[in-house]
Amino acid sequence: MDKILLSTYLIKIQDREKNDQILSHFNGEDDFFRVFENYLNTIFENILATSDARQTTSLHLTLDAPPTVDNENRRIYGHFSTGVSGEQYQIRDVDTREEVLEVQRNHAAFRNIFFYIQMPTQKDNGALILQRKAKFGIKTVFKKTINQYVKEQGYQDYTVLVNNIVHGRVYRRMMADGNLKKVEFIKRRIPSSIEEYYRNGGTPEQIPGTLKTSMLSPTSLPQNFKNFVNELFTNPDQERIEIEGIDEDFDEVEFELELNGKRKTFYVMHKHRIQPDVDVTAQIEFTDQGEPTLESLIEQSEELIRDLIELRL
Repeated sequence: MDKILLSTYLIKIQDREKNDQILSHFNGEDDFFRVFENYLNTIFENILATSDARQTTSLHLTLDAPPTVDNENRRIYGHFSTGVSGEQYQIRDVDTREEVLEVQRNHAAFRNIFFYIQMPTQKDNGALILQRKAKFGIKTVFKKTINQYVKEQGYQDYTVLVNNIVHGRVYRRMMADGNLKKVEFIKRRIPSSIEEYYRNGGTPEQIPGTLKTSMLSPTSLPQNFKNFVNELFTNPDQERIEIEGIDEDFDEVEFELELNGKRKTFYVMHKHRIQPDVDVTAQIEFTDQGEPTLESLIEQSEELIRDLIELRL
């Protein structure tokens, strides 16, 4: 069963002077909640197209069904259908090798991606939840198409921002109230042989590869482990990772925190790698076909907003 990852974002609007706008009257008059609803209705009727950063792949966005609009609570949710095109190839049955479909450059493989957005009145930001499937995200195509739509509607002076929520209070809350499930010490070099590795006391040669030492717990690692990784993570002058009592250094330390059944991975050295996605698989209910139920996706989205995003708001 695939993991269910939900990514947390703040959605904002800025003018040309980069002033944050009140979403419910972002240009002094119009409500972005209505603009966003119209955007969704437009892509339900038409597939919007854009391209990736290299301008080599076409990205497409639509909806297979109209979104659900809750005016009273100012929330909208549903499933985006997003696809990638631009390549020509064949799809074969891996058992029989029989060709099932010949894909042309104007064909796109679409995936359904859950979304949930909430926009309070008199606030300069809203909460946005986007599902992430494996390495396939939707932020890029969403951000491009929503800005394309806003400009087409005549709002030339405004830009929609989609900002990751991963640091600050989110981290501190998960560290303070959550469980430390895993710590991994990582070296970007491996020994030329296993025998030599142990003969040299665990010191690898400079051969490209990845060597990981993992510490895991089904419940939570001890508090002194949390103190240790927290000290590493919050050290602003970290240039390399040295651990007292160990005569070697590491290229990276990764650790996983869990809060209310939601898991997130943090990186000590390469903080830019931290993604806004949270693993909520354990809290999701599934249909007989193995698909997450809409009700449980909504419930987890609302919990993420309460537990993580509203701390910042």
